[in-house]
Amino acid sequence: MITVRTNTAEIIGKLLGKVQSLNNTDKLLRTIATNARAEMKHRIHVDGLAKDGNPIGEYSPEYMKVRTGRFNNSTKISRGTKEGQNKDAGIYTRGEKKGTQRTRFNRTNDTRVVISLTRQMENDLVVVSTSKGYGLGYNNKENALKVGYVENTYNKKIFGFTQSEKESLRTTARAFVKQQLGNA
Repeated sequence: MITVRTNTAEIIGKLLGKVQSLNNTDKLLRTIATNARAEMKHRIHVDGLAKDGNPIGEYSPEYMKVRTGRFNNSTKISRGTKEGQNKDAGIYTRGEKKGTQRTRFNRTNDTRVVISLTRQMENDLVVVSTSKGYGLGYNNKENALKVGYVENTYNKKIFGFTQSEKESLRTTARAFVKQQLGNA
């Protein structure tokens, strides 16, 4: 008679433990939200695209002066390879700041709306815990209000997932489950 011994019970026990670890969805949801934040931040604050994948809008010529620091009273560089370029953003000529130096934001000449001037808003986009898991939001209430202002100004939904972002989140979830299950 032949006797066969297996470790089937041990393997099933390990596999069952891995499957049960998926019941704790906190880590999965946090991973998905963290990846979503990175993708959304890039789409909105770098590419300047709305939820539908189209550009949010174009900045006005007046705003571009502020964004790039190109004012008529800017000091110019007088020699060297950058001769003729603006050295600073000039001085305020009106209002309570009259006579003081303007802030130079060192942003590009690109007129795509990217909802970022000082980078404070894009750095404030964070993963937040909710009653259902995790979401994306701002630490600063003013930034949340800016989102509404921009959406109303350009009549576009900006926050929310594009179809490609949704697919990326599904891929993240599948990869997470595969990793949790290991070589099972």
